[in-house]
Amino acid sequence: MKLLKRVLPLGLVMLAVSACSNPSADFDAQEVVSAANEQWNNAFNNSDLDALVDLYSQQATLSAGDGNVLNGQQEIAALFQGFFDNGLHNHQIETLATYSAPGQVSQLANWSADVAGENGEMMTFQGVLMTVLQQNAQGEWEVVSHIWNMAQ
Repeated sequence: MKLLKRVLPLGLVMLAVSACSNPSADFDAQEVVSAANEQWNNAFNNSDLDALVDLYSQQATLSAGDGNVLNGQQEIAALFQGFFDNGLHNHQIETLATYSAPGQVSQLANWSADVAGENGEMMTFQGVLMTVLQQNAQGEWEVVSHIWNMAQ
């Protein structure tokens, strides 16, 4: 670093450090997350398994907070089909924070969903989720990792 300081003016060094720690992106992370959440909620709330699974990359991972990790679209589809079969609906996502790097966006959010209980009473489940989206070769955003927990 001493050699670098002698070769480059201090302002240029500060600019280089700043550029490495805060890479600029050619997209608005909040817009990407908002669009992804809208697509996800629409697919889930319409029990559209194909549309929902298409939002995930072929190699996506998912953990539903039970200590297990699902790998790939087929395992993810089986989980969501179970949710649909049990009547889970009205899924909502409220983004708390977004994080981005070139070609990648992550979000921290609260989620909630409703289901009718055995006696017909409506129950709401909720928790915290983290999703990581990446741009594929066609420039489309795909979920590559999805993790959530459920509040007690």
